[in-house]
Amino acid sequence: MADDEAKLEGQRRAIREHIDKYSRYPSQRDKQTALKTIQNAQRHIADLKRRNPRFGDSREDTWRP
Repeated sequence: MADDEAKLEGQRRAIREHIDKYSRYPSQRDKQTALKTIQNAQRHIADLKRRNPRFGDSREDTWRP
């Protein structure tokens, strides 16, 4: 369980970093790459939350540009 909590926080941290990158990148291609990374992390978060229903929600879990 603690391992899943660490994974959850790691995915959320990656999303925060890529949200920042998404907002800074001038190129649409770079923005799309950041967005794909965010979406992949959100899929991992959904899997973790499905296995651990007690995990709360966070803005990173459903962020969209």
